[in-house]
Amino acid sequence: MALKELSRYGQYIALGTHIAASMMIPVLAGIYADNRWGSSPWGVIIGALVGFGAMISIVLRLAAQTGRNEYMEKRKKSDHG
Repeated sequence: MALKELSRYGQYIALGTHIAASMMIPVLAGIYADNRWGSSPWGVIIGALVGFGAMISIVLRLAAQTGRNEYMEKRKKSDHG
């Protein structure tokens, strides 16, 4: 297995971990808030909404970055050819 392939797998693992953490951390904070202040189920609901928003933000940022990278690759090819 080439080093480049391992690097790509590492990027995918990091992305998956980042997305999972962006959802889990706010939900866990909501569970803590519900247990601490007896506000069930509002802490979990708000945490889930915040986590979902963070997840969407990550996906949109990744899509924009991918689009920029593809544009730059096409531009480099057209400049050389």
